[in-house]
Amino acid sequence: MKPNFYIMKKTLIILFLILIVFNYVSCDNDDDFAEKYTVSVIVAYPDGYAETVASGMTVTVTGVSSTELQNTTTDSNGIATFELEAGEYSISAVGETEEFAFNAINDGATIANDVTINLTLKAVALTGGLVFKEIYYTGSTTLEDGRYYSDQFHEIYNNSDETIYLDGLCIGVMQPSSSKESPWVDSNGDLMNKLPLQFYVWYVPGDGDDYPLEARTSMIIAQDGIDHKTDAAGNSNSPVNLGNADWETYCGDINGGKDADAPGVPNLSMMFTTTTGMFDWLHSVFGAGVIIFKLPEGTDPITWASNPDNLSTKPGSSSTREYLMIPSDYVIDAVEVVRIEEEKRYKRIPDELDAGKVWCSGIYTSQSIRRKVKQIIDGKVIYQDTNNSSEDFLGSQIPTPGIHPTVVD
Repeated sequence: MKPNFYIMKKTLIILFLILIVFNYVSCDNDDDFAEKYTVSVIVAYPDGYAETVASGMTVTVTGVSSTELQNTTTDSNGIATFELEAGEYSISAVGETEEFAFNAINDGATIANDVTINLTLKAVALTGGLVFKEIYYTGSTTLEDGRYYSDQFHEIYNNSDETIYLDGLCIGVMQPSSSKESPWVDSNGDLMNKLPLQFYVWYVPGDGDDYPLEARTSMIIAQDGIDHKTDAAGNSNSPVNLGNADWETYCGDINGGKDADAPGVPNLSMMFTTTTGMFDWLHSVFGAGVIIFKLPEGTDPITWASNPDNLSTKPGSSSTREYLMIPSDYVIDAVEVVRIEEEKRYKRIPDELDAGKVWCSGIYTSQSIRRKVKQIIDGKVIYQDTNNSSEDFLGSQIPTPGIHPTVVD
């Protein structure tokens, strides 16, 4: 009996050691692998759309406080499935047919268990038209390490197959001029369907057919229409020559005549201002929402802008300063620009006009944002336009006024 007892005891000891090792490995693996949850994103078309199942939509998940990025397409049931760790995420969906661009976004989805998230798409008719091709707003530094922003420009592109007349086209930047929580909301906390503009608001003069923009070509609006790299009034560190710009935003005598007028570049017409103290039209280097829009045919811009029905003071403010309120139906294109990625939290532009945001790496970096190239047909660029600047634009680009890429992004 003694030998059997000895063998049994030895066997029990070995089994006990195996259990200890197994438990240790199990605990170690638990530490290495965080729990993940199944997130089902159901994407639906808007009410009234002919199709019922939004299959083939691209769904992107981005971690709000991390670099985690996943994307996939919805299946035949309009569902995209992800395995995600607990946290806060931005979830967006985009897609396109021959007639419509679709987009939707949930900017603050909190994941703490298995969950189903519903996204309802918003549809925008793809009629081509005018879009922002590039916006250079960050400014540059001088040789003496000073700051220079007079080389800002906005480039607008005819993304259609037909000539578009620019007469009456308007452009302006929104309030607030940096990425802050917007006070311009309704009683439900939703952004108003009118967009508040501040500083100077401009329009292209003309009688309706004076300023054609051919298909797949662009026009450039310069803050100052000079070669900023070589002009004595410029900045040799500037990345741009705007001496050949199509238009300049010359402020005239409104600020005491302190704005310089470049003789080689025609001036846009001013329709409104919230200030007479600014010497230039400034797109804040901290990023601003910017729009191009058109008033109803036959409307005089200056008369329209002086109508009290089209003006409003800032909600919750005691200031009497009035801002120009542009109905969202008048907007042709809108881009939500923020200073850096960390400041992308708040929206100033309604999702149906721009469901995303775009940024550069900082201020005075000589960087621009540029719209992605979707296709190149017969040597002509077609830029991407899903009304989601997070998807449609590239940030931190070298400015290229008047130059269009030769390859698809």
